Amino acid sequence: MTRGARIRPQQLLFSLLGALVLDGRDEPLPTRVFLHVLGELGVTDAAARATLTRLVHRGFLAREQTGRVATFALTDVARRVLRDGRVRILAAAPFDRDSDAWTLLSFSLPESRRDLRHQLRSRLSWAGFGCLRDGLWIAPGRVDLDRVLGATAEEADIVADGFLARPLSGSRVRLFVERAWDLPALRAEHEQFLREWTEPDAGTGDPIARLTLLNAHWVHLLGVDPGLPLEHLPAGWPARESADVYRRAAAVLGPRAHESFGELVASGWRRR
Repeated sequence: MTRGARIRPQQLLFSLLGALVLDGRDEPLPTRVFLHVLGELGVTDAAARATLTRLVHRGFLAREQTGRVATFALTDVARRVLRDGRVRILAAAPFDRDSDAWTLLSFSLPESRRDLRHQLRSRLSWAGFGCLRDGLWIAPGRVDLDRVLGATAEEADIVADGFLARPLSGSRVRLFVERAWDLPALRAEHEQFLREWTEPDAGTGDPIARLTLLNAHWVHLLGVDPGLPLEHLPAGWPARESADVYRRAAAVLGPRAHESFGELVASGWRRR
């Protein structure tokens, strides 16, 4: 995984908000706090400001003016989205499924709403879906389609059909798994994560930036690996090792990042 190419400023910002702002930070934060952290991760001030503005327009951040200082605060919508995502981020076994069933989904978009295609594909990937063939998606386990598609399906007049199914005797499950997901690419994603984070102290720099990058990388991995049953995967599949490494790295970086973030926020207000 090439971090610069694959993790966008918006993903880094969401990671920062979820890790260090969501709990215990109800007050608006100065712009320079966000510019500092994103700058440590190679994001220019212009790109960081554009990302903040984009999240304001999407309803995730509220912009306020405190004297001469521009500040940003989480909206209720953002808090709900971040808390929903945290359930899987902090799950003890995020790649395990509690069912041998599979969810099948077929949907079609009106020609007037083709703009939603990328958004829906992103949601489906996060929920564990792979494309089995044109127009037919499949995910391991039982997936709550109402939660995945949300109000968007009704508002955009999306026609969606979902089914819960189990393979019949004689079905070659491994073959359709290989059609719907690129297993060598998934393994490579895990191996890159393990190389990056098995030794979380190996990276230099700001602990806030390191924790932000860790969580962004982890969310990326959760988004590309659907949690396929181990019996249908090659031997030595690294998903559980990745989960263990994430927990250890978060435990190492978390306390220092929280302490440093408190100091950064305080200094951000002093430099008015």
